[in-house]
Parts: sequence; structure tokens; C-alpha cells
Amino acid sequence: MKPLSFMPVVEEIKDGNLHRARGLEAVVSHWTEGSSDVEEWFEEVGESWGNAGFLIRRGDETLGFVVYAPREHLPRADLYPLGSLGEEAVLLACIEGDQRTRRHLLVRMLKDLRHRGVGAVEAIASDFGLPGYVYTKFLLESGWKPVEHCWQRGTPYTLARVDMGSAVEVGELARSLMGRVKFPVITRPDPTPGVFVKFTEERSEMEAAGSRS
Repeated sequence: MKPLSFMPVVEEIKDGNLHRARGLEAVVSHWTEGSSDVEEWFEEVGESWGNAGFLIRRGDETLGFVVYAPREHLPRADLYPLGSLGEEAVLLACIEGDQRTRRHLLVRMLKDLRHRGVGAVEAIASDFGLPGYVYTKFLLESGWKPVEHCWQRGTPYTLARVDMGSAVEVGELARSLMGRVKFPVITRPDPTPGVFVKFTEERSEMEAAGSRS
């Protein structure tokens, strides 16, 4: 592997690049209960609400992505016994990538939503770090606050929240996170083939285990 001469680029997820992100289709299917394919979902959300995600790429390699939207566009959120889900809050569905990439994407999402006047962001985070969710530990280490805990099919989840507050507060949070972000200077191998299949198998195993509990 030779050193790269270019920096990672952040892009809004849209029709022209959404297939660059391996696993994105599985995430959308998961959070929409299979009711929308990835193209339809981003088109629908984009027309009714606006941008619903970013990806980071370096050359032809996608390093990670983030997906978020109002909860009505993520119907799986209604399956969790979390009565305090904010009706007006935007729901962060998933962030994929290594830790540095996820922190960068989290900052980019917060800046986007603050600019759009969103008052709060919530996430149904997986305490076990299951595929298709944000890992609870990652959010708490990033300054998010735990609001409520629940169990769904024998698996623990945490409702985490960040209130956007003032632009100063959001800026301080962003600076805190970005201080920990340093991108590697050499490329990584392409993501392992079959990541979508792995995601589906892990999800099926999780649901099967829950049905037996």
C-alpha cells in the first residue's frame, strides 16, 4: 500500500453516490421494516424534509456513513418501549466506520441539523453495539446523555439525546469531538465482501433469539 495524496471528502448521500456505501441498503431496510428500498427512502426523505445522511470517502473507498431523519421516516423506532421519544427530535439511526470516521460524521451531522434549526437529536442506541445501530458507549463518550433504557427481544437499548442548545454549545461539542479526529495517511483494504449478508444474518440471529426468550 502506498501513501495517499488526497484527503477524505464528506458528501451528502444522494442518488449518485448511495451505492458507494456498503451496508447502507441494509440499514435503511432495517429501520423502515423493509418497507422502502434505499433509493426510494432517500428520495422521499429528501423531498419532504431534506438531507438525511453523509458519507466520507477517500478516492473510490467509502470510509463510513451516517443516516438520520424524523422518526416518522424510521418506523422501527416505534417498536421500542421508550415513551419519552421526542416527537420533534430528529432520530440518528446509524453511524458506520471506524471511531475517527464516526466522530467526524457525528460532528458533520450536528452542524447540519443546527443550521436547519433542529432543537434536539436522539438515538436508539445498542448497548451491545449491534449492526444497524449506533453503539451506546460511543454516544455517551461523545457527550450525549442517556434518557431511558429498555429491553427489546432480550437485548438492551438506550435512548440517548443531545440538545442542540446554542450555536456556542454545539460549537464547543464539535471542537471537543474534532480534537480526537485524525485520519490515517494510508489506505485500508476494501471493506470485507458480504457485509450486507453478515448484517442480515446477525439481525436474523438477534430476532430468533428474541422470539425464544
